[in-house]
Amino acid sequence: MAEQQRSNDPDTTLAPRRGKRGPRSDKPERILAFLRDYFTRYHYPPSVRDIVEGCNLSSTSVADYNLKILEREGHIRRDRERARTISLTQPVEAVRPTQVESGASALAVPLLGSIAAGTRSLVPEGVDVEHAESKIAVTSDMLAGRDPERVFALTVRGNSMIDALIADQDTVILEEVQNISNGQMAAVWLREENICTLKRLYYEEGHVRLQPENPTMDPILTDEANMLIQGRVVSVIRRPQ
Repeated sequence: MAEQQRSNDPDTTLAPRRGKRGPRSDKPERILAFLRDYFTRYHYPPSVRDIVEGCNLSSTSVADYNLKILEREGHIRRDRERARTISLTQPVEAVRPTQVESGASALAVPLLGSIAAGTRSLVPEGVDVEHAESKIAVTSDMLAGRDPERVFALTVRGNSMIDALIADQDTVILEEVQNISNGQMAAVWLREENICTLKRLYYEEGHVRLQPENPTMDPILTDEANMLIQGRVVSVIRRPQ
């Protein structure tokens, strides 16, 4: 009975346990640590392939087996019918705020203006660095290996993403992409409304939900054909205090 009570403990630390064939593998603990770090860094779920590579597993079936263990023990939730739908039951910091350290090797990223909760649109045809207001310095680790030629920055106006630790006057660094995975955060141009907004996207049956990270604000529901992905958030620079 005592062992059963310990297995239902909501504590986020996984206690060592024994399986039918001896001591339990450390793979669930490694995967959970990887998930926490991934969410902290990228603020969206990893794919199963990301987990395989990040945890040095032998196959996706091994990853799936251990994800089932974590799900059964209440550490994660996921929708097996869709990709990248793993979520943690215990929250982690959604975005790692970054400050460029003096003396660090810097890259110049074009600042293309501002983005707010539905009040300012970008150039519909895509990112145009020739119209950059200025350039800002970022370090290569902030881009996590992404091509600097496909990265740009926007100044955030408003607090629609405050619970993702993105506040008014912060700067978001985005990668120019045309498609993103479920649950990722992006700058999206809505064609009919002629606005661009920063939201987390969820592809649901019959529509796409653009979800703010602010409990006082309602999501935007739209057709996928009505939106154009302008960039996926990869990092955040906090405004000077």
